[in-house]
Amino acid sequence: MVVSWFTQNVWATGIVTFVLMWADWVLTIVQERERSLHYGDHYESYPVNTIEGNPLLQSSVAQRRIVDPKHLLLAAVLGAAVAGALLWVPPLVQVPFIGYVWGLFLIAVTTHLGNLIGYRASRRGLHGRLAMHLRTGYLVQMGRHIALALFLVLVALLAASPFVAGVAVAAITSAARQLLWMRRIPPIDETDSPPTT
Repeated sequence: MVVSWFTQNVWATGIVTFVLMWADWVLTIVQERERSLHYGDHYESYPVNTIEGNPLLQSSVAQRRIVDPKHLLLAAVLGAAVAGALLWVPPLVQVPFIGYVWGLFLIAVTTHLGNLIGYRASRRGLHGRLAMHLRTGYLVQMGRHIALALFLVLVALLAASPFVAGVAVAAITSAARQLLWMRRIPPIDETDSPPTT
């Protein structure tokens, strides 16, 4: 199994973790640029107009910088922490641990790629305007993560793959994270109406 090599070469695991985290960032910024150029004419979230789920990163994403020193430092620290953790994590847990960590970013990267393809396709043949409350957006994303988690749990069981099991737990964690982020957003008012721009 290829992933076993990464349990023995923790520096490589740290580098891959860094690259996946940075790829998530780059695709977020590219998606935000595409949204601001075209898709934003048709879509707006409220009360905060953002594509970034993590409230701590929303202002940085709005600045659309591919290279963000704070994010690069965080990615480097996380990569080193994952590499270091593999030195003390029991061997039985190493492969699912890598699956979990990488799964968090692989899920984000593939979500961004899907959104980006949709945004680019929407340059033609899309009409009208959609305003979505951010709480609704979090629930929609949570539903996607739950569906993905169910699929991954089934694959992990059928393939007896500890790595895929780790990715499945990452999908469950990603779904739960949507609920945590949603708690920071004011509830949808009974007389909810779309934002005026």
